[in-house]
Amino acid sequence: MTTLSSPGGTVHFGAGWPTLLISDQVRILDQKQANILEQVHAGNLDGLVALARAGQAKGMDAADLLIQSADLDEVELLPRLAVRILREVGCPLSLDTRSPEALEATLQAIRPNKPLINSISAEPEVLNSLLPLARKYGAAFVGMPMGHGARLPMTCSERLAEAGKIIDAAIGLGIPKDDIVLDAVCLAAATGPGTFEVALETLRAFHAVLDCTTVLGIGNAGFGMPEATVIDLAYLVGAIPSGLDAALVDPNTAGLLETVRAIDFLAAKDPVGKRYLQQYRSRRPTSQVPAHR
Repeated sequence: MTTLSSPGGTVHFGAGWPTLLISDQVRILDQKQANILEQVHAGNLDGLVALARAGQAKGMDAADLLIQSADLDEVELLPRLAVRILREVGCPLSLDTRSPEALEATLQAIRPNKPLINSISAEPEVLNSLLPLARKYGAAFVGMPMGHGARLPMTCSERLAEAGKIIDAAIGLGIPKDDIVLDAVCLAAATGPGTFEVALETLRAFHAVLDCTTVLGIGNAGFGMPEATVIDLAYLVGAIPSGLDAALVDPNTAGLLETVRAIDFLAAKDPVGKRYLQQYRSRRPTSQVPAHR
């Protein structure tokens, strides 16, 4: 079981726990809203904070922050954005950066809250620069099973091997295994047959062989296909029973929250259907109570 914390409290995820949903919209990468890009270039983070707030309103458990860009000062902007979202939205954070300087500045700024670092690959230079920061600040992190030169393993066995290197390095630094979350790698299904099946096999192996919490970036699944979020949602529904514990998702996906609550119930991640019933009741119109005569 992995935990994250924020002013809103502590969240738990892992085998047997409800699926953690992380909004993938609080980021500059592929940002389609021109006004937000203009705001950030002017040092105004209001638009990104609003995206985090909107995601929370749609049932997201956490927000992934990514503002890496050649013409932006990530070391200055990322900690400022993280502090504002914690203060104004209150949800746990996923810090999506490969910059040690930006990461440490942010981890310092948001202490004692516990975020997720997204992500740390098996490349030696990445392990050596980012893993000590996870250890120093007590953060959880995503292990991305990619090796030297960022080569992406295409089979489950190759991903297990790369993930093993990450786990060994983390445990060698004294990082608890509960703070290691492994990415099983979601590729665009349109790139070729079999990618979905390999991801599911990898999820199962990460649980059974490595005993680690799992994550996928679901937004890649439908890339290149019409109505891509339909593919994304189908991918998510298929992955949860195979051991998916957390997912980066677009909170604007039609039917996302109720579908995840339903599959969590069916997959015994919400054994008595408590969260499913809460979601159902939240969508019912407010009852009209007759006035007393």
